[in-house]
Amino acid sequence: MQLEHNATVSRVIRDASDTQRIESVEYLQAGERKILRADRIIIAAFAVQSVRILLSSATAGHVAPGNHSDQLGRYLMTHPAATTFGLFEDETYPHQGVSAGQLLNHDDYDQKDAPGGFGSSQWMIGHAIKPHDLLGYGTGRPDIPGAELKTWLQRAARHLGNMTLVCEDIALPGNRVTLSDRVDNNGIACAHTHHDLAPTAAARWAQRMSEGEEILRAAGAQEVWSGPRIGMHIMGGAVMGDDPATSVTDSFGRVHDTDNLYVAGPALFPSSGAVNPTFTLSALASRQADHLLAKS
Repeated sequence: MQLEHNATVSRVIRDASDTQRIESVEYLQAGERKILRADRIIIAAFAVQSVRILLSSATAGHVAPGNHSDQLGRYLMTHPAATTFGLFEDETYPHQGVSAGQLLNHDDYDQKDAPGGFGSSQWMIGHAIKPHDLLGYGTGRPDIPGAELKTWLQRAARHLGNMTLVCEDIALPGNRVTLSDRVDNNGIACAHTHHDLAPTAAARWAQRMSEGEEILRAAGAQEVWSGPRIGMHIMGGAVMGDDPATSVTDSFGRVHDTDNLYVAGPALFPSSGAVNPTFTLSALASRQADHLLAKS
């Protein structure tokens, strides 16, 4: 195995004599354009950049690999998420532990079409939070100015409770990655992303956030508020499926209109669910590895 350090992949190149085959990868290193040839090529540059590489591989004679049905870049997804906070009289030691959900609540997870919106959702509870750490609270109260903020932070650091909501994003074809008119320092078109949250998914988020605030009040919180809605995690753009007309790759990540080009990572997800994607990614990577080894 050989690793090329500080190398930026610009595109993949089709075999001139066999357009189903990807012959090589072009990359830039120390200002020099280089070519790497391989029997099988796997693009694993996370969701947005994997799509960017493929889109940049279009030529005058051929569309970008995987874009035969104008599906490449579509169905970009995230997880609509936010944290709701409560201040308690008792000390809660919110800084202790790890900055991830120590408790998960999946009540009603399967009730995607319950009244009030659409989509699954989960609560992550009991994760450690600090003023400026992941999901931190230090910048979440713009209504508290100046010296008052210091006093408030001193109290919050010992008396805070929190719950983080993760909701399902609805895959929409108009949410997509395209190439920008802007270029990077290497002269390669930057990625441009567009994402709108489906109204039904936004309604589910609002409903569940309201429920979270009610839970904290019922638990005895003297003051309750919520942070803004954010996009947590990025998925989609090169979705897998059985039909080349509606997907970019097959279930093993092989790009439909090629014999030897694969995509790995969350770009393959055709839907988001409402849980952190890491375990699904691990299982998918293991399945891809077994498939590729079997073909060796």
